[in-house]
Amino acid sequence: MRAWGRALRAAEPLRWAAVRPGAVRAAHRGQSERPRGRRAELPAGPDLRHFLRGAAAPLPTREPELEPEPGPGSTSGLGKDERDSQQCCITPISVFVAVYLETYGCQMNVNDTEIAWAILQKSGYTRTKEAHEADVILLVTCSVRDKAEQTIWNRLQHLKALKARRHQACLPLRIGILGCMAERLKEEILHREKLVDIVAGPDAYRDLPRLLAVAESGQQAANVLLSLDETYADILPVQTSAGGKTAFVSIMRGCDNMCSYCIVPFTRGRERSRPIASILQEVKMLSDQGVKEVTLLGQNVNSFRDMSEVQFQSAAVPVLSRGFSTVYKTKPGGLRFAHLLDQVSRIDPEMRIRFTSPHPKDFPDEASMK
Repeated sequence: MRAWGRALRAAEPLRWAAVRPGAVRAAHRGQSERPRGRRAELPAGPDLRHFLRGAAAPLPTREPELEPEPGPGSTSGLGKDERDSQQCCITPISVFVAVYLETYGCQMNVNDTEIAWAILQKSGYTRTKEAHEADVILLVTCSVRDKAEQTIWNRLQHLKALKARRHQACLPLRIGILGCMAERLKEEILHREKLVDIVAGPDAYRDLPRLLAVAESGQQAANVLLSLDETYADILPVQTSAGGKTAFVSIMRGCDNMCSYCIVPFTRGRERSRPIASILQEVKMLSDQGVKEVTLLGQNVNSFRDMSEVQFQSAAVPVLSRGFSTVYKTKPGGLRFAHLLDQVSRIDPEMRIRFTSPHPKDFPDEASMK
């Protein structure tokens, strides 16, 4: 009877060999060696690998054969399903994370999508044109009307089913809300819709890699800080439609007009302009790529003023268009919109230059004569 009891205790660890590598060594323990205390008789609890793997691989239903003692870094002590699961889930995330981007709203959001993708591409992400192939889905949103926001809420309901189907995969599907709706509602989105993993405002795209890294740990993340100087001037947007003949170029961000019906100053912040040199560099790159039409973007393009260089800060005195008055303080200095148009037009005489949107009170006579 004693011999039978010892044999039963020696065989007990064999049932755990497939899920706990250390149990293989326990199975080779001599029969004469008794466990010390009740704690030693219990199998070891789950380790970090089990939390990372989650429920991705089911436990084997039959007892596997005993395999040789694993060496350092070896997975030979695991069952086949577990080796496959471990290799899948421990692979560095940046190697295979695919991003799918959807754009809603105005032309500025199209340009923001290209900026966000340029940032993610530099961080090692890949891009897919199919939502079902993506590990990360980012919606660049609009908040100018209630209908635009309702479109996003409805879209999130469709993405719930897609995320549920990915629940058992090695990489859970991550969903992010970017742009104006993210800035207006901020953390309310995370509280209202647990489906969303990250929220990033228009001035937080540089922070996307960090936010996604936080989301990979299973936490929600948000950055909705507005900036007084962010223009993404050092980032060349990557066009989402290769070979296109038209392109958008953002020359400024934000707005200071504070019109009673418009939410833009609250979702995109104060007005600030890109340095002319960076705009010309981007237009030259687009010309070299075969683009034949460029649209200069801004909430109020003809209030553009480049203050990047000291010698520009007293270069011009602003003059309102004839017949207009304003309650806002004038902004002296800087290279103005007419100068920008002149410089852009010199890059490629065959390129068509458009712009949107201008405010009539700031439209200078010299711009209409260019």
